[in-house]
Amino acid sequence: MKFRNQKGISNQMDDLTAEFLAKHPYIPTKFISFDAETTGFDAGIDKIIEVAAIKFDLLSNDHPVFEALINPNIKVPRKITSLTGITNKMLVDQQTFADVAQDLKQFIGDLPIVAYNAKFDKGFLDAEFANVGIILNNHYHCALNLAKAAFNLPNYKLATVAEHCNVPLNEAHRAKADAIAAGRVFMRAAVTLGHINEITPKKPFTKSSGADHKAYSPNEFGELYGQTIVFTGELSMTRTEAFEAAAELGLEIKSGVSKKTDYLVVGEQDANLVGPTGISSKQIKAETLINEGFDIKILDEDEFMELIG
Repeated sequence: MKFRNQKGISNQMDDLTAEFLAKHPYIPTKFISFDAETTGFDAGIDKIIEVAAIKFDLLSNDHPVFEALINPNIKVPRKITSLTGITNKMLVDQQTFADVAQDLKQFIGDLPIVAYNAKFDKGFLDAEFANVGIILNNHYHCALNLAKAAFNLPNYKLATVAEHCNVPLNEAHRAKADAIAAGRVFMRAAVTLGHINEITPKKPFTKSSGADHKAYSPNEFGELYGQTIVFTGELSMTRTEAFEAAAELGLEIKSGVSKKTDYLVVGEQDANLVGPTGISSKQIKAETLINEGFDIKILDEDEFMELIG
């Protein structure tokens, strides 16, 4: 675990002067930019393997860093090692989350927390802290949601948005690099919008372009080869983009939910089709099968973006 001032951050933040803050008073002068690397996507089962918290202090231009590799006491899947470079050998002699929890809680304090896909990071932080009897009541800002509202991009992976914002991201999928980039993207998006309200006005519902899922063969070298995925509802990306990303991961795209389905991605639903419940027939079938004991993961768009990220 390391506490230190990250001089590289401070030097690149020098232009955030009092004049800047006066022009953009909605940006917090102090906040924590946080990222966690994990063994998977389910906070109820998977564990944190690395954390980084950057204390952005725009008044003092001093930005201390908390970072730690975490021993999750479970094996890190090969696909996670491939994504992050973090191996089981790297973690075996590290502290557990319980060992660093009090220090991390003290470092965060009561400052607002910024994360890229805050729902994901909050879920894991809440679960890990709950295991040691700690409750975080900090307010979260989602840099991903803010970026979606601010920028019109082909996708909203952190690397894509960071490049658009001219924000360096030299070690993607490592906690410190992602946390630094998330904090900077948050500020760039806020300046573009003129606020930090993450609620995006709903777009008029438009039917999918009707991309043929059969045209996208799964990549046999992909990390999730042999698993299947189904989509329901509208996403901010086109079906073609979603199908291409899923197929690249090795996922076989199906039109309907079955006992063999591994993932169901749920987007914005057309009320004229699904009725007052707002739930599609595919989601209803998936939830029924889950209740019967079948392992189907239901993802929203943010979680799908993490999966293909």
